[in-house]
Amino acid sequence: IFPFQKYAVNMLQCNLGYSAKTAGLIFSVFPLGAAAVTPFLGNYLDRHGKGATMLMLGALLMIVCHLSFAFLVPATQSIVITFLSIILLGISFSLVPAALWPSVPKLVDNRLLGSAYAVIFWIQNIGLYAFPMIIGSVLTSTNQGVTDPLQFNYTVPMLIFTSLGVLALILGFLLKIEDKRK
Repeated sequence: IFPFQKYAVNMLQCNLGYSAKTAGLIFSVFPLGAAAVTPFLGNYLDRHGKGATMLMLGALLMIVCHLSFAFLVPATQSIVITFLSIILLGISFSLVPAALWPSVPKLVDNRLLGSAYAVIFWIQNIGLYAFPMIIGSVLTSTNQGVTDPLQFNYTVPMLIFTSLGVLALILGFLLKIEDKRK
């Protein structure tokens, strides 16, 4: 989700024809919505558990959101679909950390917790380093001859982000299997 944030405003500009300011205001719903819902999701997790299920739900929502950004938003240019997709992304963004971080001490021996969290941050930072270059390269190669960045087609980059959601869903499923075993 973090690398997507770098491209979200331009993607909204390209798909909806809005100014950077208006597209930025529309996307600002994402962190505000995520901030509003995260405490409730954390409370639910504390009371009921189901962390792996929450991870899988978050991944499914991310898949739906990015597929909407890839196909529905450009086709319809609907602000309603755009807001719903952004809200889904915010809920996804809340579900995953609310479930992921408390799951680590349940699956990893206490003496290895520091290393486990370090690996998580290491992987996250690799993604933060690599994905802007990957998405930038994909935008360049799939928009050959397009010189105006407000005319980019974001279908392929959104499908890349969708594939990350599929990978997260698979990892959530594996975590659920591990959770049942232990």
